[in-house]
Amino acid sequence: MPMLATQKVDKGEILTENWSLTTEKCHILQSSCKCKEGVKCNYCLYNETLALPDLPEMTFDRNTLSLTHRSSGCRVFFNPLDALRGVDCTRDIIKVSYAAEWQAKRSALGHIKSTPKPFDWTFSTAYEGSLANSPSHQWSCDSTTDQPDRSKLLARDKILFHDEVVLFEDELADNGSSKLSVKCRVMPQFVLILLRFYLRVDHVMVHVQETRFYCENSWDHILKDVTVREAKYSALSSFPPSVLHDENFIVNKLPVLRSSQKILRVVPS
Repeated sequence: MPMLATQKVDKGEILTENWSLTTEKCHILQSSCKCKEGVKCNYCLYNETLALPDLPEMTFDRNTLSLTHRSSGCRVFFNPLDALRGVDCTRDIIKVSYAAEWQAKRSALGHIKSTPKPFDWTFSTAYEGSLANSPSHQWSCDSTTDQPDRSKLLARDKILFHDEVVLFEDELADNGSSKLSVKCRVMPQFVLILLRFYLRVDHVMVHVQETRFYCENSWDHILKDVTVREAKYSALSSFPPSVLHDENFIVNKLPVLRSSQKILRVVPS
């Protein structure tokens, strides 16, 4: 992606036996075209690539996290552009799926974020990360029953590296919160990555999708777990608003809608 010289990028990197993990963090997307000398700016790239009439208030277009298999060059990476490709650009998902709750909220407040063109203004995405092959190797993906080593996860070893990268965030015109972020933790024996999409539409619902990636430092494969949780506000009435606004707490109070476990292997092309 093009880079403006005036924008500082904070970078982090760590190497393990078989893996390289890097993070990059910068400012939010520019609010107008900055194209020059034939180089397309990210404002134009996003608006031309995505069929959305609006973007999240805080779209961190240059923020990325990448996990690379060192010997093959295959990567798992996370960026906001790929994530926003999954947003429905033709339907208001909340209006369709939660019609009664949504109509009650609209009647009570008398206002809501809207655009002439219907689209999912909550920016809901089922994004699970992006995969990149190399000239000599590629990813294979299969279902698995394998699980991360719980004893290693619970061990009180020294954290070698950790970071959080926010990809986008929007307050839904003061009607809730929509946030996609990715966290990483590198330990002496393993790498753990958590990609989380958190959505709260006040008085309507709370939805969380978490995608975890676990690989031990000597492995040539990754265990991937996707868990989707969701509940109506009416089912969460026993919790105070402060709890509903705490994504780290409320996630474990939501019922699981579905989950899947995959194994990603690096194989010769």
